[in-house]
Order: sequence, then structure tokens, then C-alpha cells
Amino acid sequence: MTPHQTQQRGIEAKRVLDSEVFKEAMTLLDAQIVQQWKACPVTDKEGAMLLLQIAKIKSKFEAVLVGLIETGKLATHEINLNAERNESKARQFFRRGQ
Repeated sequence: MTPHQTQQRGIEAKRVLDSEVFKEAMTLLDAQIVQQWKACPVTDKEGAMLLLQIAKIKSKFEAVLVGLIETGKLATHEINLNAERNESKARQFFRRGQ
């Protein structure tokens, strides 16, 4: 994957995480997990374990999106560094002088 593609994926991941609909969906999912966990009988250890796994998967999903954002930021930095390396000495001189 090119740095530009990685950068674009980071931008898209940020757009998803910042989306009000996504935030609302994650909040509702959290609430439903807790509600079902509280309603789960004490004797239903398998059901409680399943709810814990669902909560962990939800957190992992959010962490993957955050990771894509951070990778996109690194790609942006790499793109900027490569652009600076590729500019002519005269252009570098005038850019730094401003």
C-alpha cells in the first residue's frame, strides 16, 4: 500500500470515529451489553462470558480504527518528508527563508 493510500485510510477512519451516528451506535451497543449482562442470571456463566467477549471485540474494533488514524498520520509525515527531500536546493532555501 502506498503512503497516499495509507494516509487516505487514516482520514476515512477518522471520519468514521468522528461521525455522530457511529458514536451513537457505539454508545447504544455499550448500553445494550451492560443491560444484557445485568439481566444475565448468575448461573449463566457462558452467557456472561459471551457478553464480555462482545465488549472486548467492540473495544478492539475501535482500537483498530484509532490505529488506522495513527498509521495515516505517520504516512502523512512520510509524504511531507519525501516532498522536502525531493525539492530543489534553491526551493528549500527560499522556503526556509520565509
